[in-house]
Amino acid sequence: MVAGHPGSAGPRPSGEVPSDPDLRPIHTLRLSCDKEVVSLMQGRTLRNSVTSLYKHLCVRHRQQWLAQSSEYLSVLKKFLVPGTDPSTITHQLPPMVPVPTPKWLLTVYAQDVLSRLEETKARITSIYGAILKMDSTKKVTKKLAGAASGTAAWATNVGNEFGQVLISVLTAGEGEGLLPMCVKLMERYQRAGEDPPQLLYVDQDCCSTTGKAAAMFHAWDQLVVRLDVWHFMRRLSPMTATSCTASSWAASPSASSNGMQRMWPRGQAVGAREAPRSRGHLTDATSSSRPTAKELAWHCRHRTHGAQASEELIQELLEDFMDRTDSMGIRLLDQEKMEDIWQT
Repeated sequence: MVAGHPGSAGPRPSGEVPSDPDLRPIHTLRLSCDKEVVSLMQGRTLRNSVTSLYKHLCVRHRQQWLAQSSEYLSVLKKFLVPGTDPSTITHQLPPMVPVPTPKWLLTVYAQDVLSRLEETKARITSIYGAILKMDSTKKVTKKLAGAASGTAAWATNVGNEFGQVLISVLTAGEGEGLLPMCVKLMERYQRAGEDPPQLLYVDQDCCSTTGKAAAMFHAWDQLVVRLDVWHFMRRLSPMTATSCTASSWAASPSASSNGMQRMWPRGQAVGAREAPRSRGHLTDATSSSRPTAKELAWHCRHRTHGAQASEELIQELLEDFMDRTDSMGIRLLDQEKMEDIWQT
């Protein structure tokens, strides 16, 4: 593991360097670390932190030290022969060299990342897509600490239809502040000989081909810019709520409209019902039951109804709620205000 410690592959002779680059240890000022330990830090998850790796190494090193100590004491018996003074043989065990701190492990991991930086950059910049989505958030920039705190206001990501991130930047503002990012993205497609994307989903500036989002990607003249369905639902819900005369009923049309935007494909939904039966999770008595929302999310993918079908469904929903009243006979929706909002 850590070179020079119990549990490692053994001390390497001075000047000997393995021919295979994957087997070469990572050297620091006083210690060196085996590549096997570094590979354990690559899959960082919620329960796989550097601290947990440090505790695991401590346990492994202590077990190895105890095994070597037991072997050391067993070897001492061979020197207890007639005529030998037992006082000259020491029974004191050699101390176990402590495992380096988690901070040192992070330093080693950072050096390993820097050694393959060009390869990592090549993999990241080799991702493309025909359907892109651009979104900005402030949640990431609020977590910046130290010297980087307060240096950025927005974190903008551009992803493709497979959920892969093409580019991610930190900026002081949206709009024209994202122009260098858009230029680099267009140049990447051009240098790689990839076809320009066909569709771009954004959270604003989507209502015309001459909007800001379309202007930033000026080299892609065939690019269609549309509003993301999630942001559409977030805009429609508060507008619907403002036209409600009773606050307790404000969530009813909003929640119904949210459910109308997405649907489960019929073929995938049938597959979600048959999958538990094939695994033996359903009996004959429960095989006709409908799959739960979690089962649908596991086997299916959401898709939208489309612009025309969504418009018709929302129109039917508004017409259905327009004439409804509460227990006091008061209309749930202000008809004049709702019609003006829907027309806009």
